[in-house]
Amino acid sequence: MLIKPPIEKLLPKAESRYTLAMLVAKRARQLVDGAQPMVEAEGPNLVTLACEEIVAGKVVGVPGIHTPVVPLRPEIEEARRLAREQAENQASLDAFIEPIINPAPAEEPEPGDELIAFLKRTEDSDDEPDMDVSDEDIEDLRALDGEDISEVEDQVVDETEADEE
Repeated sequence: MLIKPPIEKLLPKAESRYTLAMLVAKRARQLVDGAQPMVEAEGPNLVTLACEEIVAGKVVGVPGIHTPVVPLRPEIEEARRLAREQAENQASLDAFIEPIINPAPAEEPEPGDELIAFLKRTEDSDDEPDMDVSDEDIEDLRALDGEDISEVEDQVVDETEADEE
């Protein structure tokens, strides 16, 4: 119960008991949050200090429409903030992991891609070109070009016989 200052001194400073209670509560919250007192106080009670400031005329309520705001406790506000951040982080993580877990289907290679990859491998393998071409390499190249492999083998045999003579 508020004894000092008496309620009779406080009521003329506000429109109604409700607005007086809101004014005292707002100023007390400011004092709790670290605002400097505007009058000397004898006791440690911040609600009494807020009432003394109102009686002294240091804190004045503005007449008009009052929209009361009930502040949440800091623990509840922190829990809501953490839940919101966690939801945002989870959404970011899902967006990052989704392509790894479910990759997009591979594109069909174009007809010349395999030949280009083969040529790059042979260029990167040695500084000097390797003139010995294996039968497998010839078959692979011909298969890529769509030629009949048996015709190519006949040509290779004819060329090697001509070189030996």
